[in-house]
Amino acid sequence: MRSRSQGRIAAVFTCIALLAASPAAGARTLIVCSALDDAELTRAVLEVEDGASAAHGGDRYADLRISHLEIVTPEFIWSTPGQPETRRFDAARSDVSPDLAQLDTVAIHTTRDAEGVLRIVDFAVLEPDALELEGLRGSLMLHETWQNARAIASLYYTHSGNRLVVAALACRRFEDD
Repeated sequence: MRSRSQGRIAAVFTCIALLAASPAAGARTLIVCSALDDAELTRAVLEVEDGASAAHGGDRYADLRISHLEIVTPEFIWSTPGQPETRRFDAARSDVSPDLAQLDTVAIHTTRDAEGVLRIVDFAVLEPDALELEGLRGSLMLHETWQNARAIASLYYTHSGNRLVVAALACRRFEDD
């Protein structure tokens, strides 16, 4: 006959085993995309945090959050305090955007497919005349299922004067285990 303490210990180990078998809460994925024709000219880097709602019976489309988004395009030159002068840019200037996900002036929305896979990341400036963000809006679209952590995508964006640019990208995905 088992004692009460043995039953409690067994219950605790069962709970631990179930939690260990579930997908991790707050799993992170880093996605790095670069232009097929010139990886230095156009890039997008984003970090996706996928919450634990689906693992615990909740909505599998909830809890997807872009925690980091930066883009590199030839059309935008950004202020980067503390950046030394380089052969391409004056001091405190760069073609690498600040982390757009951390700016209150930028809205980011995501769309998943029927299997819950991230397919579209839309971004837009909330105030059209925001300093250094004039006219910035666009979408990163993942066109295919990830194969060997790689996928083809496109980055559509506009910049000042509403000029449209579409760049073909190759993306890599890095899972945070």
